[in-house]
This record gives sequence, C-alpha cells and structure tokens, in this order.
Amino acid sequence: MRLAALLLLALPVGCGDEPKTVVNAAGIERKADAVRAPVVPEPAKSDTDGDRSTAVAQPAKPLVSRGTSPSSPAPPDYRAIGTEPFWAVTVRGATAILERPDAPALRYSVREDSDGTSLRYLGDGFTMAISEGPCSDGMSDALWSDRVQIAFAQGVLKGCGGIREEDRGF
Repeated sequence: MRLAALLLLALPVGCGDEPKTVVNAAGIERKADAVRAPVVPEPAKSDTDGDRSTAVAQPAKPLVSRGTSPSSPAPPDYRAIGTEPFWAVTVRGATAILERPDAPALRYSVREDSDGTSLRYLGDGFTMAISEGPCSDGMSDALWSDRVQIAFAQGVLKGCGGIREEDRGF
C-alpha cells in the first residue's frame, strides 16, 4: 500500500517536466513559449475577404430557389374598359378596382352572382353587370366578348369587357 502511495506521488513529478515544442508552418520545430494572453472577444466575421473597411451588407437571399422561376402575377378574373370617360375595372378574387385618369382608384369588396344569362359583381356601393354580346370600345376596330355596365356612387359607366378580339380588318 505504501508503494502505491509513493507511485502516485512520483507520477506528477515525472509528467510535464519535458519542454513543449511546436511546429510552425515551414515545418521547423521549436520550443513553445508559455504566454498568458488576455481573451478579447472579436466581432463576427463577415462574408467578405476579412477587410472590415470594405464590408458591405449583403442583400437578403431570395425566397425562390434557383431551380424555380419567379411566379408572375395571376391574370385577373375579369377585366373591363370604357371610353368617354375613360375607365377600367379589374376583378381579382373578391376585389374589384375601378381606375379612372381623373380620380384615385377605388377598391370594392365584391361577390360574384350569375343567373345563367348574365354575370354580376356586387359590392357595397358597386355593381358591375356583364352580358354576352359583341361590344366595340369606340376607339379601335377591336371587338370585345361582353357588354359591361357599372353603377357606383358617382354614376353609371358603360363599356366592354371579357375577351378582346383584335382588329378583324373591317
């Protein structure tokens, strides 16, 4: 038992007395110097080459992966136009937007209603009635598939909508 205790005391004496060596980048071995250096926190490195004077904020990564193409906006559910005065209505989902060059755009929450012969978009203070039949916009030789009438707080507008058939050569 005494022998074991003496061995335990002798072990630490034999360990750590050898000088530590390090090998530098050129492969040269040398004695390591024990140096106490304070620990100083460093700011996080940027993705640039390390020169913080040229670090520039990087733009956010796109939500679309490189393998997919960016989606284009969905076409409107319905589009109508009119002249004298000029106006346009675009319906997307449950929203109709009435645009006129002399007034700010008006947005209406609408619901679709159909009786089999005509289609209507109805909202609070807005009604757009659509009936099938050729319609000329009065400005070009193009024909549209539908006749459109809009009633809203500022009056009634008439025009064309649906599918536009290009100049038929009339």
